[in-house]
Amino acid sequence: MSAMDLYYMGIECLDRKEHQKAIEYFELSSKLESHFKTYERLFQCYMSISDTEKAFECIKKSYTLNPKNDKTAFEYAEICTKTGNYKFAEKLLTEILARNPEYKKAEKLLDTIRG
Repeated sequence: MSAMDLYYMGIECLDRKEHQKAIEYFELSSKLESHFKTYERLFQCYMSISDTEKAFECIKKSYTLNPKNDKTAFEYAEICTKTGNYKFAEKLLTEILARNPEYKKAEKLLDTIRG
């Protein structure tokens, strides 16, 4: 079975809100092929079961693999604000807005951080 097959099986489980099963498929997929989207999905799963420590690790890995993906960077910035790392979150949000000035959620979160 390929990494992509396992990824899509994880998506199906995620759609059914079977988060633990989705995690299993995404983890298997990531062992075969390291891809930022897989880690982003793992982030979503771990957040849904309130495992913020693992969620943070996954979104950090996702961002490391693809720092120019605005959605991933935004999710990373969001969790950074929740952990009190406002300076890094501000950096991420500034980079997003430099690439994509119309990203309203990033603009709103940046305004919140800057007070």
